[in-house]
Amino acid sequence: MKYVAVGVVLMLVLALITPSMAADEGRYSYITVQDITIRLEKADAVVSMNYTVDNSIGFLVLLLGKSDLEQKVLNILNFDSVSVQYLGLDHAEIRVNGVSNDYGDGTYWFPEHSFGVVVPSLTIITPQSVRQYENISEIPGGFGYFA
Repeated sequence: MKYVAVGVVLMLVLALITPSMAADEGRYSYITVQDITIRLEKADAVVSMNYTVDNSIGFLVLLLGKSDLEQKVLNILNFDSVSVQYLGLDHAEIRVNGVSNDYGDGTYWFPEHSFGVVVPSLTIITPQSVRQYENISEIPGGFGYFA
């Protein structure tokens, strides 16, 4: 029981570490982002993120639950109106409703967006094209696409 209490205290202390304290720009607390893929489907999106969790924290996440991990993943992605489809120790997939503006007749606008970290590799898939970015923390200006 004493070890569980120590683990809980350790988890709480690590949860309070701010992302700005991390030396790596792709790191947010105990999560290091590897890549993000945004697949646009009409006005909605499916967002997949691959990441690593510090080994010492992975055990605590399994022991105490994934609520802190989920919150940190959502802070990194920085989207509204999300539902988490999958959340693991190395991958998350979320669905974002209404991420793009619908202008009718199958025309959509994906607005500019910023992430909570610098993303080493970002892929955006629309029905017409695939856009690739490296070491990016925001998608400036936005872009249009057709569904």
